[in-house]
Amino acid sequence: QETAMTDQGFEVDDSSLTQAISTLRKMLKDSTKSPEFVKTVPKRGYQMIASISRSLPNSHKEPVVEQQESAEVEEFKADSIIVTGSPTPSEEFIPNATIPPNVKADKQKLTIRSKLMLVVAILLPILALLLTSPSHSKFRQLAVYNNIVVNTPINHPDLTNWLPSIEKCVKKYNNSHTGELAPKEVIATSGQHNWPSFY
Repeated sequence: QETAMTDQGFEVDDSSLTQAISTLRKMLKDSTKSPEFVKTVPKRGYQMIASISRSLPNSHKEPVVEQQESAEVEEFKADSIIVTGSPTPSEEFIPNATIPPNVKADKQKLTIRSKLMLVVAILLPILALLLTSPSHSKFRQLAVYNNIVVNTPINHPDLTNWLPSIEKCVKKYNNSHTGELAPKEVIATSGQHNWPSFY
């Protein structure tokens, strides 16, 4: 493993460089997938891709004033900075991974849009239930057996031919179901082949 000695006597190797670049990226909040400052060059090292400018010292109270040092800055922009070292797997350069500059705005729009869709999805079934109430069926009375009224919907065919069968069914049901289970009302409708059905 190659190491280099600095003027102060420190040893710098690939892992130190990788750690330093990782720390720099964290401090600059620079993504490895779409970097703005330091780009990983596969099998070569790192490249500084940000424009370089100098700010004046003691300018905390005033806005930062940038001075361009024309020769040096142009040289930095033209040549860039290449730092050698092997990148870690998480810092590998992905050439087609680009994120638009307005990532936060897009996420906000997305969350507002998704919240709006959620509200609509919740309100739509509620409005459908409230606005479309089922029409109440109108009934006509067919007969009364043991104080149990037998009704049929007005729009159903006539069931007078079936009254003897209906009477037997109601009485038999009433005999086997007493107390709270006793029927209070019977609704007879025509089923398949005009056979009566009971509810």
